[in-house]
Amino acid sequence: MPGPDLPPPVRGLHDLVLVHTSDGDLARPDAPDVALSADRVADYARSSITSGSHLRLLVDDGARHGDLLGRVADQLCCDILAAPAGASVDLRREPDGSVSEAVPVDRDSGEVVNWILVQPASLATTLPGWFDLVGGLVLPRTGLATLPLPEGVELVAADNFVDRRAAAAQLGGGHPDLVTVTVATGDGGFHLPRYEPDDAAVQTGYGGRDLAAALSPIQLYGGDLRLWLRWPDDPTERHQVETELATLAETTGATVWVPATGGEAVLIQGCRDLSARDRRGNVTRWHEYRPPYARAKPRFATDLDGRLVPATGPTAGTVGAVTMVSTRRPAPATRRSRDAGLSAEKGSALLDLSLLDDGRLALCYADGSRLAVGGDVLRALLAGLGWTGEDLVLLTPVPPDVADGLCAHLAALESALRIEIWSLPPDASVVVRRGRACAVDKRRQPVDWLRAGRPGSAPAGSRWYSDDGCLLPVRGGTGPPGAPAPAPLTGAHTAAAPPPHRVLPTPSRYRVAVSSRCGGGAHGVRWVPEHPLVNAEPVRLWLSCPVPPGRAAVEGIPTAGLFLVGDLDGTRVARANPGTYLLCLQVGVGSAIDLSRVGEVPNEVRHRLGDGDDESGWFLLPAAWLDRVRLLAGYQVDDDGRPRARTKLPGAPVLLRCTGARHGVDGLPDEAVRWPGGRRSGHAWVILPQTPDVPAGDVLDARRKRPALRAGHRLVRVRLDAGTAIDVPASAAGLTGLGSVRSRLSELLMDGVELVLPPASFDHARVDQVLYADGDRWRRRDRRADVPLSALFESDPPGRTVTGTGVLRPAPPPPAPPETGSRSG
Repeated sequence: MPGPDLPPPVRGLHDLVLVHTSDGDLARPDAPDVALSADRVADYARSSITSGSHLRLLVDDGARHGDLLGRVADQLCCDILAAPAGASVDLRREPDGSVSEAVPVDRDSGEVVNWILVQPASLATTLPGWFDLVGGLVLPRTGLATLPLPEGVELVAADNFVDRRAAAAQLGGGHPDLVTVTVATGDGGFHLPRYEPDDAAVQTGYGGRDLAAALSPIQLYGGDLRLWLRWPDDPTERHQVETELATLAETTGATVWVPATGGEAVLIQGCRDLSARDRRGNVTRWHEYRPPYARAKPRFATDLDGRLVPATGPTAGTVGAVTMVSTRRPAPATRRSRDAGLSAEKGSALLDLSLLDDGRLALCYADGSRLAVGGDVLRALLAGLGWTGEDLVLLTPVPPDVADGLCAHLAALESALRIEIWSLPPDASVVVRRGRACAVDKRRQPVDWLRAGRPGSAPAGSRWYSDDGCLLPVRGGTGPPGAPAPAPLTGAHTAAAPPPHRVLPTPSRYRVAVSSRCGGGAHGVRWVPEHPLVNAEPVRLWLSCPVPPGRAAVEGIPTAGLFLVGDLDGTRVARANPGTYLLCLQVGVGSAIDLSRVGEVPNEVRHRLGDGDDESGWFLLPAAWLDRVRLLAGYQVDDDGRPRARTKLPGAPVLLRCTGARHGVDGLPDEAVRWPGGRRSGHAWVILPQTPDVPAGDVLDARRKRPALRAGHRLVRVRLDAGTAIDVPASAAGLTGLGSVRSRLSELLMDGVELVLPPASFDHARVDQVLYADGDRWRRRDRRADVPLSALFESDPPGRTVTGTGVLRPAPPPPAPPETGSRSG
């Protein structure tokens, strides 16, 4: 193993020297006998690694610890380069003895081998890393920083490379004639990031011609270009981007498609396609910028899921008892004969659709293309064919290599349609027996149907079960032994069902050993004693979650405060939160606070307890201690409060995603620091456009000191009562060390935001000065103003303005240029 001297630094790469203990674990060089966990390796690296950088481990056989390194990469949100198993790290030296490079060398052959790329466990993809790995060297790439997309490319910056790569990997193939390009907006233009950033160059605000030049290797003329972007918040910047989009269309000769102004393109789970949404998540439409001499009618249109699809629409019909058929070619005579002999069980509908090469369920369109189907489009097509909410049975054969992709898509469609979807197991086919669709294998032996493509027995709570290859309804007195009762069908009379069988593990006993000596450092929850009673033994806790378990594991569990509340009894949580999701957490010793032993529990926490004021079995999980809490599994909870459809999770540490706080600013926790502090009021400056439109976004940026001039804007000074605004730097400082918390504070800090005003404060912030950009300085038009800030956003009649008394009067003409030596207001 090399000594402490290191090779010359590679930009964006941090070298970390480790050694092995006698047992083969990783250790620090200064403590070679102390094995490091993933958390400790991350802490060791975090002290020196910078944002946007990646990590290279200088230790022999580093890739042998791949699982541990994947968890380290998760915590650092970076890639890790490690020597392959069986390889040693060799420091190559110059004649003067200085280290020139570190390379991995296979110990058996003596050959130089390449570094192994370890991506974050929860964000792992098959896409490349930031560097080229050639001949044992780590080489910086040059030119535009890009990632490949199906039928397109992503322009990606170093500071969010790992997150964007994971998103790019989730995008599935779409229409072959639609090119997709991911690009960020800023400064009235586009970001064109490079692998070798020039510190003196501005990397934002490039125009449409610049973007067209960057995309010149792609054949775009006469085609359609879809941009995966988010519109800027500032109205002036939006107008500039609109101009540049028109220039991009004219320069490339392509029709450029973007979400409607002010919205964004988001990735839909399951069908893995882009949807045009507004900032509240509502479906909008794709807007086109057309070049001169474009075809008379656009080739694409927006569907019900907000996706860009052929304007000709999908083709679907009915054959016999098969409610919906949409396949690439007409069904052969044998299949038509089979379908004619089928009959659907009451409460079910039969489908025969296409499968894409990655397993997604697809519809065929009139232009010959096949695209993954979304939930709203599928619902509308089925309803048009007479479907009234029955569970779906998919007759399409499933090749083994696409089974996982189909499983993920069917699970998303189940959630969207709120029904059960059953499919054939891989390599099975359908034969008709006694009028029923029977699933058989290659030897014509019966096999079981799969619920949403998941192998194994039907999940508890399912309305159907397999018997001798046929899918049969679960009814009182029928079905396999111990089968749970089905949820009642809409409008149907059903007998009283037996109580459901427990699908969750037996709950932990309510009497958990607690101690005040097991806590691990400050918990950071203001209303909890400094040394509370915590669990003195490992414990399993359950909590309700509004988003699917897989999403919660990657993005974080949504929460308003910097803590979670878990229950020992998962059944109790599910019963109190029907129609949501249930998460199972494994909690280490000293990581959960017994709520029944806390004196005063705030009302906003009490309302989360499913059984009123009964706090027995409830524990508080502070964000500061979540590194010892693992997310084990998740369940979907039916509308009757019964959990089903278990999802196994990788056991990664729990993350929190700040949302739903009382102050109304999404992405910031309830504990955000308010400004002004104490009981005193204060003054702040806000820059507004000259138009009276309601500001875009969910907050207004404010500053304590008077900002520099910005043309085409107004400068407003507002008087704020104590606690009206949110102090961004102070709030960010309060989250220091809380690696489990995902908030937008880092984004606000990077944008230079000092204070934010929530919309709820607009009526309480009093305007006492309004200045306008005039030439090279701010000028005051009104001597005195005393109106709420919200009055400046009203859509007033043209030529009118708000006076200091709050009365509308004609706007004064622009002031004359000042005389030499005059002073601005």
